Amino acid sequence: MTATAASLARPPTSPARRAAVVVCRILGALLVAAALAIAYADRVVFDTEAFSDRAARSLGDPRVAAYCGERIADEVIAQKRDLTAVRPLIATAARTVVGSEPFQAIFRRAAGQAHAVAFSKGAERLALSLPDFGVLLRSALATLGPEVAAKVPREISPQFSDDVQKVLGHGVLRLLRAASRAREYTVVGFGLGLVLLALSVVLPRNRRRALFRSGVALALAAVALVLLPALLGDAFTARIADAGLRGASRGVWDTFAGGFQRWALVLAGLGLVFAAAASSFASHVEVENAVQSAWAWLQRPSSDPWGELARALALLAAGSLAVFRPSLSVRLLTVLIGAALAFEGLRSLFTFVAPRVEQAAEEAAERAEAALAEARGGAAARRRMRWPLRPGLASLLVLALVGLGIAYLRSPHSLPPIRPVVTACNGDASLCDRRLDEVVFPGAHNAMSAAELAGWMFPNQELGPISLLGHGIRALLLDVHYGVPVSGRVKTDLENPDGARRRFERALGRDGMDAAMRIRDRLVGRPEGPRAPYLCHVSCEIGARPLVPVLRGIREFLVENPGEVLVLVIEDYVNPADVASAFVDSGLLRFVYLGGVQGSWPTLRDMIDSDQRVVVFGENDTAGVPWYHPAFESTRGS
Repeated sequence: MTATAASLARPPTSPARRAAVVVCRILGALLVAAALAIAYADRVVFDTEAFSDRAARSLGDPRVAAYCGERIADEVIAQKRDLTAVRPLIATAARTVVGSEPFQAIFRRAAGQAHAVAFSKGAERLALSLPDFGVLLRSALATLGPEVAAKVPREISPQFSDDVQKVLGHGVLRLLRAASRAREYTVVGFGLGLVLLALSVVLPRNRRRALFRSGVALALAAVALVLLPALLGDAFTARIADAGLRGASRGVWDTFAGGFQRWALVLAGLGLVFAAAASSFASHVEVENAVQSAWAWLQRPSSDPWGELARALALLAAGSLAVFRPSLSVRLLTVLIGAALAFEGLRSLFTFVAPRVEQAAEEAAERAEAALAEARGGAAARRRMRWPLRPGLASLLVLALVGLGIAYLRSPHSLPPIRPVVTACNGDASLCDRRLDEVVFPGAHNAMSAAELAGWMFPNQELGPISLLGHGIRALLLDVHYGVPVSGRVKTDLENPDGARRRFERALGRDGMDAAMRIRDRLVGRPEGPRAPYLCHVSCEIGARPLVPVLRGIREFLVENPGEVLVLVIEDYVNPADVASAFVDSGLLRFVYLGGVQGSWPTLRDMIDSDQRVVVFGENDTAGVPWYHPAFESTRGS
């Protein structure tokens, strides 16, 4: 009896059971598809690191760069109205900066902070500010128009909070938070969907046909997921009135949703595997009949009112898609054609492999029976048992292909690769995975004492500390003293004149000491400023630089070079609290390494990712400042 005849001989399924099968099939496919969508969002949206990486990479989209450049130009003009005439130059430079590695590093950090706020309980307003952008803009303008660069405010921190609110809105933000909470139940939803699909196969009497239909339902749900990113992107951006913001929002959306189509296609492939496995036991007429029935359903009105409504909506959706999104329609048609070809290939694979393995198994069984009969002296063999091998082999192939699909979705290869913002650490990619104590840092002793800087007698270096950083120096040894500006120079504030005189003589020699003391004796005017920390080599009278501006220059270097890690060793003759205050005033504290110095050091990549790229040591007194480490105790044995 053939499969068709056997199915005709069975009693028909009751209407209630048929309805239950349809419900299980539809709900199961929808649950699996929804779980897949949330799992994708978990990988690219809800994970802070992945979100920050993709947010930074979205700046490479021309629409995003153009909009950010215009907004930044508006921010500059708002602060300096006399730059209105050169606004196009500023906007051009800003667009260039937005796509640069340093800006992407700044934006990545800001995006991570905004992400933490967005998914925190009770937060209704997002803040996305970009500190230190003025440093990058001034640097870019220096090559296009130095006179313009000199007029640009040093501190520019453009705010994009209002733009984020316009794009997301409170409703979308609440939806994202709900989806974030729902990701805890992704596995449960996926498992429940599979259970419902299994019930849709077990409940009907013709289980082969039910498996075929459930596989098709799963594939159709995946096809809907293929369309989902484009349709949701249209829905989210259509309500944005500003054309520039709408284009930038679409650029960001495309960056995040770019890999989802691949996931949907894997799900479609799993559905096709189920359908092809079931269809491999029947003739090709079944598939042709299904296609003919679907085409006839689209052509002729249905006698069922609900069926006619579904037909009308399907035709309306297909027509609207073809008119308003022709490229998407072509892509969908290509996917459907590819799915049909893949389905036929899978069915041919099942049809080709299973009978041959079954035949080989039967021949092996016959040879075993013959050997057994011969061993018994020609006695008749027992009646050979026959097992339905073909369904079992098909099931093994299905499980293997499904396992491969799930393993692929869990692998990093299932998402478009995101190149790190920083690809080299201290100029060499091979250093990124080395700990700090495994890297050699070229250093400069008395880095502040430089012939490049005016007012220095007996300089130790040709270049100043910021210029040294530009020439590859990554460890700066700096001396810090208290000084008071008097008569156009800086007078060392000596707490112990006799001890200071001995220190001068040891460092400068008798001639240098005498010269320093003669200059000091002539500085008899009234103080021209407060007592403050200065970079001096033993005596501020032979050369001095205020500490804060130099630290600010180091901060600007770090902003322009996001892949660099520095070491500062301070020969300190000032209170640790005043050193800490100078780091705060200069903005350099944001880049200071806050971890401990006992045990294992972090790798350069770890320090760059956390943006804690300056390790600060003090030679004398570091008490009370946790990130200010005693130099000799911390480095002993390293």
